[in-house]
Amino acid sequence: MEKICLIDKVCIPCQGGTPPLDRAMVEKFLAELGADWQINAAGHLYKEYVFDNFMQPLGFLNKIAKIAEHEGHHPDLTIAWGKCVVEIWTHKINGLTESDFILAAKIGAIT
Repeated sequence: MEKICLIDKVCIPCQGGTPPLDRAMVEKFLAELGADWQINAAGHLYKEYVFDNFMQPLGFLNKIAKIAEHEGHHPDLTIAWGKCVVEIWTHKINGLTESDFILAAKIGAIT
């Protein structure tokens, strides 16, 4: 049986009452993501992308917005000169689901 990678999956809307991923699953998905994704102090998936000017992170943000709309899953995005910060979690359960990692994989593919 062939393993399906995160990037090949589709985000599934979270229903209330869905439990957040346990630490073992978070670590498994983090390992698949690689590329400097972290879990921040709030327990959210987090990555800071660095650029050479202001327009590059703005363009990157717009690419993320298209993916987020297509997937129906929306990260928190912050841009400043030379950077775009991406923070992902499932707001409905205030925790992480597989869809958070799917979205992160798709974002990682556009860099």
